Amino acid sequence: MSANINPIDDKPSGDVMHLEAMRSPADGEEDLKHPGLGQVVKLTPEEEARVKVIKRKIDLRMIAIVVIYIMNQLDRSNMPAARLKGFQSDLKMTDAQYSTTISILYVGYIIAQVPSNLLLNWCGRPSFYLPFWMMCWGAVSACTGVVTSFQGAVLCRFFLGFAEAPLFPGALFLLSRWYTREELGKRVTGLWMANFISNALNGLISAGILAGTEGKLGHRGWRWLFWIDGGMTVLIAFLTIPILPDFPHNDRWLSASDRALAQKRLTLETGEADDDAQLSAARVAWLCITDPKAWLFVFSLFGQGVALSFQQFFPTLLIVKTLGYDATKTLLLTAPPWVLAGIVAYVNAYVSDKRGRRFEHLIGPYCVAIIGFIIAATTTATAPRYISMFLMAIANAGYLLNFPWISAVFPRPPAKRAAVLAMVNSLGNLGTVAGSYVFPTKWGPSYAKTWAIMCACFVFGILMLLVLRMWFARLNRKMDKGLYVLGEDGNVRPNDALDGSHVAVNENLMAWRYQL
Repeated sequence: MSANINPIDDKPSGDVMHLEAMRSPADGEEDLKHPGLGQVVKLTPEEEARVKVIKRKIDLRMIAIVVIYIMNQLDRSNMPAARLKGFQSDLKMTDAQYSTTISILYVGYIIAQVPSNLLLNWCGRPSFYLPFWMMCWGAVSACTGVVTSFQGAVLCRFFLGFAEAPLFPGALFLLSRWYTREELGKRVTGLWMANFISNALNGLISAGILAGTEGKLGHRGWRWLFWIDGGMTVLIAFLTIPILPDFPHNDRWLSASDRALAQKRLTLETGEADDDAQLSAARVAWLCITDPKAWLFVFSLFGQGVALSFQQFFPTLLIVKTLGYDATKTLLLTAPPWVLAGIVAYVNAYVSDKRGRRFEHLIGPYCVAIIGFIIAATTTATAPRYISMFLMAIANAGYLLNFPWISAVFPRPPAKRAAVLAMVNSLGNLGTVAGSYVFPTKWGPSYAKTWAIMCACFVFGILMLLVLRMWFARLNRKMDKGLYVLGEDGNVRPNDALDGSHVAVNENLMAWRYQL
């Protein structure tokens, strides 16, 4: 690839910016040549200042994604809260049927994620695509309030999974199209903060709704919980449409020159435009399923998913109620652990971004959570059991770093990155399905077997990540020697020319390397 580059203000609207499409510089201005062959390409001081302004604008608009995700988690978490006020008994469910109702969501969720991300990449308008699906899941959630049987609850939960599937992988893909890998960890943490906020708010909101609506107009409080949350979700979906950003090449809020600059800085990170117009869906699918790195992430997230499934039972009789409090106090007690988890998660992600490392920042919180599992397994005393909940919640500070790591090690083409994010998240969520069945009431009140299973699953997930980390380090050493280069399909391969692995960035010839 040979091209010239210069700050531009005449970028055609809606087109993907390729380096070779930029106009020629005047005398004395800089060139971009083949990666690794010499001259340095960098953003000028003026462009750096403009980038800061662009990032601030996008950061503010990305708050809409956080709000959407908060509503997503609130809708998904309603059922455990409703269980405390008669959902299971009113529908005459057994424990096994309730677990099935919880886990069936992930069937639709898993099936729909990869096709959804490919569709999002194709349509190119996340500002319409994501709110549309938000309206769908809000409507389905509200319908849960009218079910009268186990079968009806299962059907609603199944379709809720389909409707929710586009959000999380779609949001991750949208973030990866705007931010460099040094910036992505904090932004993914910002998205995941919605999980902490919703877990903290869910107990407070649910306690208020369940206590204030019980018997209103002849309906149980748990039905009002689904109706109110579902209606709020649909309303908020309409409000986010004009706020959400699209992709850098077609965003409606930015000027043409700002769109070009947003693409340019991402292109400089990998040495290639973030474009994949020539790739078919079949080719993208093949790139994903034949990449062993993706499958190692899948196996790791499966183990992590089983271990993290305690969150589905956090506000129920199975965990917090073992502390001996009534339903309202039980819901209120779920908030403080998530507040602490959110603080730890942000600090952990901030340091991870600064260091440019993921592995140790990912497994560290898991080691803390394992201590929490051990405490919970060995005592049912109120104080240590409640302390163990704080330690368990900190596990999320590690889990969220999986996704910026995945985005960093699958840099191109973007369609593959989108598909891998969706594939890893969806198949990894099979662990959450399995985890739905490791809290049978007969194992209570200590649930020692449950905590042992979760410890083992965290260890398994950590081992898979260790294999990946060692593999990436080995490939980096080979690229340092010029033996391997990053290919156009996003995989590292033997380098015939021995000069193609370098990307000119800032003031040095920087080689693209796997993040460790």
